[in-house]
Order: sequence, then structure tokens, then C-alpha cells
Amino acid sequence: MRLLFTFALFLIGNLLQAQVEIVAEQDQDRNLTLLAFNKSKIPYTIQIEFIKLENLASPDGRLIYGVATPGKSNLVKLYSEYVNVQTGFQYNTKLYKGDYLQSSQDRPAYLIPVEEGTTLSMRPLTVEIPQNTSVQGSLPYTGVGFYFEKPTVICAPRKGIVSEIKMDIEKASSGPSDFNSENYLEIYHQDGTFSRLSGLKAGSAKVDIGDVVFPGQAIAESSTLPDQTKHHVKMIQSRWEMGDRGMVWMNFPITIFADLQKVQSDQALEVLRVAHPTELISKEMDKKELKKYLGK
Repeated sequence: MRLLFTFALFLIGNLLQAQVEIVAEQDQDRNLTLLAFNKSKIPYTIQIEFIKLENLASPDGRLIYGVATPGKSNLVKLYSEYVNVQTGFQYNTKLYKGDYLQSSQDRPAYLIPVEEGTTLSMRPLTVEIPQNTSVQGSLPYTGVGFYFEKPTVICAPRKGIVSEIKMDIEKASSGPSDFNSENYLEIYHQDGTFSRLSGLKAGSAKVDIGDVVFPGQAIAESSTLPDQTKHHVKMIQSRWEMGDRGMVWMNFPITIFADLQKVQSDQALEVLRVAHPTELISKEMDKKELKKYLGK
């Protein structure tokens, strides 16, 4: 009979957030399996760097990346080299929201995250570069801003899970969002990407963290630009990518559906009319969700 001994590991680095716990399970041969218990409804990528291994071998090396899906996940198995010799290890961890292994080149077009029928303008948001910095070419793309005359409902651009909400800032911010100076709502998509909608009206969230949302679903309300009467919402798409120096948070432009056509989010357009076609709303739904949606 195989014997297993399970114990929680608490010295796992202060960057590992409370919603993910690492536990070690040891078998009768002193091999250790590191397990992740994720209390969240979205996956997390965990970086584990072993700084000390005693009588244990890691087949994937000393720096590994694992994905903690909601619930229980296996991260790595460490093999004992000698059965009768004590084992031990030390390691550091980092935690990244989302599954960095998920990727898709065939993403559906995003809806403009504003109530259907609204007429608006859009322009790309770029990172501000200090004057004494030499930059060649165009400024780095951050996201896209939508601007309209009247207050309106803000909607989900794609299907996903609400992963973060901040709604306690009364004054909106101008320029690209830093998510510390304004209200925002973040949605995690099944392809490992995030959509973050910012510049929202304080206290206007119509969903909660962990909720599944669908394209065109009302999620919040718009707010005015600072010292103006014009309303707006900013939308930024991001994902984690593995770079030469580890994980890198990347913003990227997307394809947006508007005026019965597809446009790119890094374009500046003066007049667009928001449309939420059924074929785009239903594209990422499973059979059960689609049946419920079509039965409305």
C-alpha cells in the first residue's frame, strides 16, 4: 500500500498571495509532489526557484513554472535520490495572474464595451515617455479610449471571469490608466488574456469578482473625463509572456467590431456606432450557455 504524508509549506515567499497555497505530499520512497490549492476562479502561474535541494532531484531544473488551476493542481515532483537519507529543500516563489501557457491566434473580435447604439470616437492610448529619453518610432501602445457625449452602460467586450474590481475613486484620471488613480474592472479570458476597463463611475459595478460575464453584458457605468462633460471608458488588453528574463506583462492591440465592420484598436476614428451582433456574443459560449441565451 502506498503511504502519503501531506504537509503545508508556509515559507513560500511573500509574493505568493493568500488565494493559492502550496502543499507537499511525500510518498513512502521520500519523493515529494508539490501541489497547489487555488481558491480563486481563475488560474495562476507560479514561478518556483529552488535555492536548496537535499537528497532531492528536480527533473525540470531549479527554476520551474507551473499553473495552479482553480482547485487542486500538481506543480512538480521531486525525486529522492537515496531512500534512507533525509530530504529537504528551500525555494522562492512568484505568483502571476492567469495561465501563461494559454494562447490563441484566433481570438474573436472584441465588442466596443459600451451600450449598443451609442455613437462615439476612439483613439489609441500610448505610454508617456520622459522628455530626456530617446525613443525611435511611435510611442508604445497601451490600450484604446472611447469617448461619447452622454452617460451610458459599460459592457463586457468578450466572455470571461471578473478577476478584479476597484470602484472607490471619485475623480477620473486622464491619459493611460495606471489602475491606482481610477476605478476599473478586469476580466480574465479563457485564452490567458485580460481585458481591463477603467475610468468607471464610482460604485457602479453590476457584477462581482468571480462572475462569468458575456459579450455585451452590462458590468458598470461610465464617468466623465476630468474637468469635462464628455464621458469615456478606457480598455486595455494584456497577457503574461515568457521573455528572456522571465515573465513579462504585455499590452497588445486587438480587433474591434464596430459599424458592421472590424477595426483595429490602435487606430484613431472619429465616428463609430456600437453594435453587439448575436454571432459575436454567442461565439465563445458553450452549448448550455448558448441554449440559455437563445431562449431569452
